[in-house]
Amino acid sequence: MARYSEAVLENIKNRLTVSEVVSPYVRLTRKGDRFWGLCPFHNDKNPSFTVVDNGGKNGGFYKCFACGKGGGIFNFIMDIEHVEFSEAVEILAKKAGVELKEESESEKREQDKRKALSDMYNRLCAYLHQYLLKSPASAKAREYIRKRGITDATCDKFQLGYVPPQAEWTYNLLSKQDYSDDLIWGSGLVYKDRDNRSFFRDRIVFPIRTWQGNCVAFSGRDMSGYADAPKYKNSAESVLYSKRNVLFGFYESLPAMKEKHQIIICEGNFDVISLHQAGLDYSCATCGTALTDEHIKMIMRYCDKIYLLFDSDTAGQKATRDALVRCQKNGIANYVMRLEGAKDASQMLEEQGAAALQESCVNSVQGFPYLVSSALKMYDIRQPKGKSSVLKEVSAYLDATSSEIERQDYINYLSNALRVSAEQVMSDYKRQHKEEPEQTVIEQPAVRNRINPLKASTELNAMLILMKNRDRFEKFRNEIKLSQLKDNNARTLYIVLEDAVRQNIGTDDMILQMIDDPELRNLVVTAFTSDMYMRMDVGRALQDAVYQIKLTQLEESRAQVQRMLNGGEMDITDEQELQSLLQAKLELDRKIEELKGEMEG
Repeated sequence: MARYSEAVLENIKNRLTVSEVVSPYVRLTRKGDRFWGLCPFHNDKNPSFTVVDNGGKNGGFYKCFACGKGGGIFNFIMDIEHVEFSEAVEILAKKAGVELKEESESEKREQDKRKALSDMYNRLCAYLHQYLLKSPASAKAREYIRKRGITDATCDKFQLGYVPPQAEWTYNLLSKQDYSDDLIWGSGLVYKDRDNRSFFRDRIVFPIRTWQGNCVAFSGRDMSGYADAPKYKNSAESVLYSKRNVLFGFYESLPAMKEKHQIIICEGNFDVISLHQAGLDYSCATCGTALTDEHIKMIMRYCDKIYLLFDSDTAGQKATRDALVRCQKNGIANYVMRLEGAKDASQMLEEQGAAALQESCVNSVQGFPYLVSSALKMYDIRQPKGKSSVLKEVSAYLDATSSEIERQDYINYLSNALRVSAEQVMSDYKRQHKEEPEQTVIEQPAVRNRINPLKASTELNAMLILMKNRDRFEKFRNEIKLSQLKDNNARTLYIVLEDAVRQNIGTDDMILQMIDDPELRNLVVTAFTSDMYMRMDVGRALQDAVYQIKLTQLEESRAQVQRMLNGGEMDITDEQELQSLLQAKLELDRKIEELKGEMEG
């Protein structure tokens, strides 16, 4: 079977939505952010087949809540046209206008180059942090950080670093680490055409890390004081770094976000650090771009509330309004935080301390009332034109609200603020915006997979978590071997993940093609799309699974020894053999108690 590169598959998926691929086969009706229709794979009398066009880092998906079939665009074509994966790729490539070619040696080399670049950034991040902490050349930077009120612990948490002013310092450092010139020049860290001068010079650097913790870029704060030097300078986008997919501080905020299910989005690096130091350790910032749909989808894996804390200037307020509408469109609860007595969080921490910052940040207002309040300050509602202008100002938020009940509540709130009836507000709103045709709410039937994820064994549940969090498989594999798994489905997925690691396969679509059993494949699709696997504390869940698998194995071994002692499996007449069995049982008892203690700890 032809093997196509992940870049080709991503190109196809970037050009096609799932609804585009499905709609020639299924009559789809939009409801909110998804589509519904009759399932083409079984005799469906009530619409139980759903399509989501924006379903996470690997794109959208389809799912039937009756028969359990689901997956991405390639799976759909395979199922509906009864073709192999390679044929499905060819069909969709033609539809998308993508030229097909099998993965070449050069593409494999490019993937290796990407991994080397990632290694370079991670090692440089660690080195620059130590350089900041220990080098005499970094004394000025350390003093600046201290004056900003940043503690050593916070500096360590965010791995702040420093690059000295010497022009070729970064190039010389990386060259000594045996990185090739081509890799260094392609990293964005030096200027090839300017005698290898460092991109960051005499700057405190803030590592920008992915949610997995890999450094992919830097933001640098100038320490030179030169008038022509920009105060902040950011890495350019690269094969590793896309601003619309990364938030500064997201990795550092993950533990708190998973616990509190909320996030604060602010503007600057020092603002994020200040908020964390004040105990609001679920704070992040965009990297020189507006809050994007990709950011929000990533946030929604862990949070159900977004608090916005942008600057109080005109640009900051516009960014707030735009972000509120985007949050509402994506269906996540949104609020605006207000600081009293300071322009931003960093200033308040520096001038008033952490306690004042934490107390001030408690103040927040829900998104729509905030927009109404802002609009009332802009227009004189004593004039008829003023009232209609306020309505226009908040209409984008109303448009983004998918729930009719919720929208009606906002209309009622606005009518009270404008001192006119809700009917009048709704009438004007309808005239300004054409309403979409009324659609019937479709109740989702229960999943009836043969393998129910809610009843999955500990082993299978752990493998489903790992299918969704494949970066954690290596650590799991160091703890649990294939031979320790009893569940056949869990063993199958373990082997799939091992093969994916060996073959360097990363996308969901290609992983799914490695699962032969359609029922098991559908169960993995459920894991990819289920809130149950999105919202859980992955690290804790996997550790609990490791404990339980080990405990089960130990208890089975102890039971076997006990049966032998009881004479159930063999007649023991040798005194030495008896003592060995007793010693083995004592040792198993000790290990079980020790493991139970770890589980409770």
